[in-house]
Amino acid sequence: METSVPMLPIIEYSQEEHTTWQRLYTRQVGIVQHVACQGFHAGFPRLGIGVARIPDPNAISARLAETVGWQLVSAENKFLDASAWFDHLLHRRFPVTDYIRRPHEFDFCELPDLFHEYFGHLSLLTLPSIADISQYFGQIARRARTERQLLDIARLWWFIFEVGFIREEGDLKVIGGALLSSPGELHHACRPEVPKYPFEIERVTQTPGMYYTYHDHYFYIESVAQIRQILDTYAQREGLAP
Repeated sequence: METSVPMLPIIEYSQEEHTTWQRLYTRQVGIVQHVACQGFHAGFPRLGIGVARIPDPNAISARLAETVGWQLVSAENKFLDASAWFDHLLHRRFPVTDYIRRPHEFDFCELPDLFHEYFGHLSLLTLPSIADISQYFGQIARRARTERQLLDIARLWWFIFEVGFIREEGDLKVIGGALLSSPGELHHACRPEVPKYPFEIERVTQTPGMYYTYHDHYFYIESVAQIRQILDTYAQREGLAP
């Protein structure tokens, strides 16, 4: 397996920024303990992320390369469009930012900061099943012929891996990285009165993602295996099957 990966920029973070990481990490570990999915709990220790300092991106990238054949690349501190995002996934690259939210953004950060990515997403990426499914998203997206299809695939991703739930042992657990890393929206999403609907392709692809505010409803899948089934069904319907 390829383990030689390009270096990410070395950032000299201030003590205030390391303290922000420590406060976010300490609080969020406690919050997600009983609501995060099994994949998060299985994958988080594999990252070797500590509480005291912002992680070294090159160390994390090397660990992912060794375990699942992925690497981290710079997201250039911006939202990537769907085409660029899925091209990275196709080539087993996960884009990350290198800034951390400010204290007034602790509960909800509109832009995807490094805490969102390292704490929210990378635990699941250490699991071979999730790593392969993520690449499969890229394979399907590469075959998209229209903007509508690319938007559909982006929404399938969003409502699973950003703000999604998964049923485990009869309970709904959080699988979405945006929820796992956002104390504010996580609390909102887990409230019993906030609707969670079974994942239906047609309904999901007609639902816009809410990037700058909380969602008014969410979707859940029944298993990790269902994600592949969702993509297969969509790809066959749209003539995008690899």
